[in-house]
Amino acid sequence: MDSKAVAIRVITKYLKKNKMAMCLRDILPSSGLSLEERQNVADIAHNVVRWKRLYDHVLEEIGLAKSPDAYLNLVLESKQNDWATDDFEIKYSVSSYVASLFKNRLKWIKYLNEKPPTTLCINFNKSNAKEITHILEMECLPVEKSILETAIFTSSTGRYSSVVTKNFAHVQDESSQLIAYIAVSLGDNILDFCAGNGGKSLTMASITRNRKKIYAYDINLQKRLTLERRSKEYNAEISVLEKPFDKKFDLVLVDAPCTGIGAARRNPETKYVDGPGKYPDMQLKILEEAAKKVKPNGYLFYTVCTFTLEETHEVIKKFLKEKDFKISNQNNIPYTKFLNKTRSGSFIFLPKGDIFFISLLKKIKN
Repeated sequence: MDSKAVAIRVITKYLKKNKMAMCLRDILPSSGLSLEERQNVADIAHNVVRWKRLYDHVLEEIGLAKSPDAYLNLVLESKQNDWATDDFEIKYSVSSYVASLFKNRLKWIKYLNEKPPTTLCINFNKSNAKEITHILEMECLPVEKSILETAIFTSSTGRYSSVVTKNFAHVQDESSQLIAYIAVSLGDNILDFCAGNGGKSLTMASITRNRKKIYAYDINLQKRLTLERRSKEYNAEISVLEKPFDKKFDLVLVDAPCTGIGAARRNPETKYVDGPGKYPDMQLKILEEAAKKVKPNGYLFYTVCTFTLEETHEVIKKFLKEKDFKISNQNNIPYTKFLNKTRSGSFIFLPKGDIFFISLLKKIKN
């Protein structure tokens, strides 16, 4: 089966299921395509999702059925800028709710409609930038250095490079790596409270060369087991904790679940959410639990890959009521030039990274 036929299969399933990542996982591994062909199919699929609302409008205008072949042809024509419309939601292919967030942020919506680079995070406990650059070049993959010491940009197929399979690096967005830099700059005992599979924990261990104590916790047992395995594979000294635990920390990182609109370049389905849903309540509960683990004069570091008012300012405002915390001035953290300050925190805006909201909260009482 050729790549075009596989792309049609993926698009067909997406039109029924609306979960593109799941559709790709179900079809690509058994497709028989090369890595390069599989990545090409994935790029086409993400393009369909990225411009779905605009494509629907175009197909209606020209009187064609919304079929997998029609969407594929629109992607291959690649003429998004040629279809004129004054409707903001259609032009930028977003939901009404997301459009309301972007009305005064045209730079952001244009940015989030771009195709992102593949970013690698160097594992300094097993390798170094020179070795990874050499391997990527030997594999005929492009190499571009980031502002961050740990980050290297490459092509989409770079995620399958031997530097990843050998655990010399892992795939991680540039802004996520910056969060790790900020976290390790503010303490020697750090807890990654919503660690997931451990991307930021691994980055903190890499940045510090295992010279700081990194702890990690996630409510999901399977993710904790995955992180324990990855820590061994990465030569990363990370203590994965079981709950309950009595330790308190210099800094507790809360990279909370969110709508993920700030990562729409990589997951364009987030552009079609119709509201923040259950996330603000969940984020507040997680923050309140994590706050119990912060030492006096320590930091609670809240991060979300989104910028809805409900998940950013409103969560912080509700949390700070009658709490022993205040918003830190952030003057003592690295890379401040990439932070756009707000009344309750900052937005990270690196040249090639996801858009994150961060709020650094300092504990002021016992």
